Amino acid sequence: MRRDVRILLLGEAQVGKTSLILSLVGEEFPEEVPARAEEITIPADVTPEKVPTHIVDYSAEQTDEELQDEIHKANVVCVVYDVSEEATIEKIRTKWIPLVNGRTGSGPRVPIILVGNKSDL
Repeated sequence: MRRDVRILLLGEAQVGKTSLILSLVGEEFPEEVPARAEEITIPADVTPEKVPTHIVDYSAEQTDEELQDEIHKANVVCVVYDVSEEATIEKIRTKWIPLVNGRTGSGPRVPIILVGNKSDL
């Protein structure tokens, strides 16, 4: 049985990664959004699989080495894009998926979930 789950949110700047995380755990949309959310741990007793779940926010301020380390530690990667910005959609194919798949080495590939954001704007 898995000890914990680590979910990494990636994507271009301003696509709403941090807002998504904060609204998920805060159950409402935050008025002010920091550049990056601190790592959030959801206790095992409130998750369906009964394992602690860590949600990690990516910021462009992180070094390439830090990003590679986070990808390596992730059990799932969510690539967030802005549905109203074609460039963020294109970056999924040209940047984020190759980056994630290239960093997992010869081991199993990490599942990638695409998250279209800002459809309400």
